[in-house]
This record gives sequence, structure tokens and C-alpha cells, in this order.
Amino acid sequence: MTEELVTLETAKLLKEKGFNEYCKDIIKEDDNRIMQSVFRTNKNLPKLCYSRPTQSVAQKWLREIRGVYVYVEPVIGKRWTLSFCDFNVPVEESDWMEKEINKGNGYKVYVTYEEALEAGIQEALKLI
Repeated sequence: MTEELVTLETAKLLKEKGFNEYCKDIIKEDDNRIMQSVFRTNKNLPKLCYSRPTQSVAQKWLREIRGVYVYVEPVIGKRWTLSFCDFNVPVEESDWMEKEINKGNGYKVYVTYEEALEAGIQEALKLI
């Protein structure tokens, strides 16, 4: 078993939203080249290079630093769907993010857990 790294798109969104944790893996935008580094932060990287954390590190950063909980739930047929909780708003408003993302289209279903988690991280980042 290996931990999934975030995609380039997610790495770019993370940097834009202030993710500055040490990461071993770096991705370069102009050629999608993945480089292994000696644990650098986004602030210490050249232009067009992004820290590439695992999905679980990105999920934890969203939860602990930004106050947004992204979680993946199983549905019938070994498929997955997303849920969100924003700890920065009153309890009665905490599902605003979920409502905004689903906007009457119902819940999107994903084939793999990792695909669902990546989509959830991206959607949450776009809204914060």
C-alpha cells in the first residue's frame, strides 16, 4: 500500500491557499516532473514548483489549519461520495460548503476512495 500524492492542480490550490508544510515531493508545473527533495516548503521553492503532500496530509491541513473537514463516505456498490464540514461557522451553517458544491445536482459518486478524496480536497480549497 502506498499513500497517494495530490495532483498538480491540488498542489497549486494548496500553495495559493497558504499550505506551507514541509514535503519531500515537489512537482514542477512546466513539465509535470516530480522531484524528490530534502523536505522544503512552498515558500522555499522556485516559481512553478509546488510542494506535493500526500492526500492525508492535505486533508489534515485543511482540517487543522483551515477548519474544513473533508471526508469520504462509502455508498452501495463499493463506491464513494463526499461530505464537508466547516468548523469556522455556527453548527447550523456547517453544511454550507456541501450545499454549494452539490447545488441540486445530488452527490457525485466516485469509483475509488482516493479519487473522491482528491476531488473533495480540490472543492474545499476552491471555496475557502
